[in-house]
Amino acid sequence: MHRARHSVRHSVRHPVFGPLLIACALASARASANPYAVAEIPRMIPVRDARRLIGADIRMTDDLLRVAATADGRKQVAKKTGIRAARVEQLTRYADLLRLQNIGPEFVMLLEAVGLKSIPDLARQSAPPLTKRIETLNRARHIANPPPTESQVLDWITQAGKLPAVLTPG
Repeated sequence: MHRARHSVRHSVRHPVFGPLLIACALASARASANPYAVAEIPRMIPVRDARRLIGADIRMTDDLLRVAATADGRKQVAKKTGIRAARVEQLTRYADLLRLQNIGPEFVMLLEAVGLKSIPDLARQSAPPLTKRIETLNRARHIANPPPTESQVLDWITQAGKLPAVLTPG
């Protein structure tokens, strides 16, 4: 037992593996703030797509983000599920935004509808103009009722600035 603890302590202090272990632990702790079962959010993931994802053993939104974070991963998911590649990419972007605390599917869909594609995109925003864009778009499309407040949007932007980018382009 003592040897095992010593090995872990030694690994954390290692110049290469130590920071990597710490980064992995932190990333995994923050990577799935709001995981949803893919079958429980039909407005975001229609039943047909949810069934296909479940058939590919993707049951939660954080499962989707884990396997489809890279362009190659998204291609594999599209191939396994028969869901169009563009749709898999959109669903993966939704899963990425669900990493934020205090956000739900409708708000994620609203952020994507105003053109935000990722956590880094959100981190570059300013709350007052983004809130106005969201309100305008939501009045036209009725995605969320009620729309998020400026303080909610500011909180998401702040969180986004602290989260690591997970999605790779492609």
